[in-house]
Amino acid sequence: MSSFGETLRRERELRQISLREIAEATKINLRYLDALERDDFRHLPGGVFNKGFVRAYAQFIGIDPETMVTAYLDEDRRQQARVARTSPATSAPAPEPEVPAPSLTARVWITALVIVLILVVLAAGLTALGYGPLASRFKILRSSARSEIVSPAEGAA
Repeated sequence: MSSFGETLRRERELRQISLREIAEATKINLRYLDALERDDFRHLPGGVFNKGFVRAYAQFIGIDPETMVTAYLDEDRRQQARVARTSPATSAPAPEPEVPAPSLTARVWITALVIVLILVVLAAGLTALGYGPLASRFKILRSSARSEIVSPAEGAA
């Protein structure tokens, strides 16, 4: 029984298609295609990317993509089982999962919000002390309010 990679290579060679042609047409890195044919899945990015590579490869050479994805998944499971059997039984404890760091955009928004809040508090403090950007307006409003209060009293006397 031939492996997944051998099957891919055999089908590709029967159709006289080079790996470079597949790489150029599918935009998949040549080393990933080579790794698929060698059943060397550790050099692949992993996850859904690998299945997408297998689908694109199979479609390009004209074989059933879903059959090849299934064959890839079977071969991947066999390799993982082989690794699990050869690894020592007393392995180190699994590391604790890392808490994901906030993304760059979240950090930028948080930083901007903190800066705006600091500026608002600073402006309010300076205004309250009579030095802020709005202090002159408040002084004018206060003086006009005082003059209105004083004016009616003078008229009555």
